[in-house]
Amino acid sequence: MALELADHWLWDHWIADDGERYHLFFLRASRALHDPQRRHFNASMGHAVSTDARTWTLMPDALVHSDGPAFDDKAIWTGSTVVKPDGTLRVFYTGISHVEAGMVQRVGWADSTDGVTFERACAEPVTADNRWYQTWNPAYSHDEAWRDPFVFEHEGRWHMLVTARAKDVDVKHSGVIGHAVSDDLDHWEVLPPLTEPGAPFGQLEVSQSREVDGRHLLVFCCGQDMQAEPGPGGVWVAEGEGPLGPWDVAGARYVQPEHLYAGQLLPLRDGRWVYTGFNDVVDGAFVGSAPDPIPWEEIELVARN
Repeated sequence: MALELADHWLWDHWIADDGERYHLFFLRASRALHDPQRRHFNASMGHAVSTDARTWTLMPDALVHSDGPAFDDKAIWTGSTVVKPDGTLRVFYTGISHVEAGMVQRVGWADSTDGVTFERACAEPVTADNRWYQTWNPAYSHDEAWRDPFVFEHEGRWHMLVTARAKDVDVKHSGVIGHAVSDDLDHWEVLPPLTEPGAPFGQLEVSQSREVDGRHLLVFCCGQDMQAEPGPGGVWVAEGEGPLGPWDVAGARYVQPEHLYAGQLLPLRDGRWVYTGFNDVVDGAFVGSAPDPIPWEEIELVARN
């Protein structure tokens, strides 16, 4: 069954598999805010579990904003979850703070030994390095993009993909996949981006690197308001040569159905891949719920032109 909360909007979400249960983590905010645009600065991280990735049991929320002062004392935004070598869960997330009025994004993490209660375990958040990435200037109308960490292991190291912007590039062409690496999940080194700016995307949000049937895919999102070229599409898929690219971002195709945003690819235990995203705007109104996963083979990828 789809997950819809009577009193909260639910949007960006991601799923981790601990071998026994699927864990769904999602951004949530009270419908008492009335205006769904207000949800972003009032977001916390919900949690649900399932044995089949379809029927979900709500758990206590995983994280809410810190009391502060802290990098995450205003709201909690999107991340990813990994099963650590010791079998426990670590959830990576984006934090925004009151100090910069939510305009600067940083990445932190929290751990759980029982799969229910999560405790912050981040001494220092991972931040954008201004050698390669655009950092915040109060004169800018846009924020400092450093969010949506997607963490995975490749060739003995942990890699983090991050929504970021390149320096000194027109904002609607500046979207890049930021990159950081770690040997222990606790200490991270920020590296140059894995993609080049210039494609008509001002952001490559909620990215994933997935290998499906031998094809290396970069899944990312960019709303029409941050695209340099008008047209349809919110979730995009670029073909690549390996888990770390390079990917053909300029040749990315968009995903149908288009009313789903923050698209995610999930491998089920039986080997099948499914696609999920949240119900965004339908008939002019924001929905804010999660549908059942869709078999990946039923998803259509469409070229921009």
